[in-house]
Amino acid sequence: MVTACGTVSAAATADRADAAPGDSACASAPVAGARAIAWQTGARVGHGVAFEDTNNPVGDSVFIGYAGYEVTLASAEAWVEALYDASLAARGVRYLWAVQGPNDPEYANREIGNSRIVAALLPLVDARTKFVLVAGHSSGSFVAHELLGELAGGLDPQGVTAGRVVYFDLDGGASGLTARSVARLRRAYFVGARDVATGTDSPHLAEMQSLGATYAAAGGYWQNDASDSGCDAGARRCVHMTLVTTRPHDPRAAGAQRDYADFDGRPVCRSWIDARAEEAGLVP
Repeated sequence: MVTACGTVSAAATADRADAAPGDSACASAPVAGARAIAWQTGARVGHGVAFEDTNNPVGDSVFIGYAGYEVTLASAEAWVEALYDASLAARGVRYLWAVQGPNDPEYANREIGNSRIVAALLPLVDARTKFVLVAGHSSGSFVAHELLGELAGGLDPQGVTAGRVVYFDLDGGASGLTARSVARLRRAYFVGARDVATGTDSPHLAEMQSLGATYAAAGGYWQNDASDSGCDAGARRCVHMTLVTTRPHDPRAAGAQRDYADFDGRPVCRSWIDARAEEAGLVP
């Protein structure tokens, strides 16, 4: 799984400066809080999936968040809610999907209800939908790739999502991701994390760099500086979690359930969104 986010590193060539939201309307417009609305779950929504319509007056865009290996649905919901409150609401996201982690680290069982997400998503996408933002952390990236493959492989026959989807692979992997899927995205970013203070990299940083080079024209690699995370030197799994929380609970390892669910005094990591928001058109 991926870890905490902090400030953006300017040290590496692949790193870019963190871009805070520059649209004053984004910062000042009233938005609906995600916690005011109950999540919908069950067979109609899809196995391992929760959905909510926030009725955000700022916009009609979409966010789908895929949590890592064995992260519970409740913890995935908490992560998506935290992102909504911290960044997504002001960017005009209205519709939220939270997806629990796969029950196998390689997503071998294909148990998540992605086809249900697609069926519910397509009727919601129209001219008012500025973007469909998809993020997969750690093993959750494999589940996200299944969704992207379904959209590219015939479940979106009218192409209503083509050119609207922006994807972030958060220290995940490549399994299931194809050139065909990436070609219909608006942008695709591959995100690693480095604690510059200790020289500790997230466990999948090299793979994110490789994917970023392969798909450089789509967006490429971006690196988060986790120097303020409190992770111990050499604690790569802790640094992995810095793409979810800015301050992981366990400085020596990944504390997935707590890191996805408890953001009290440890803000959710939003830097990967903010850094590429203008370039990717993540605006109301």
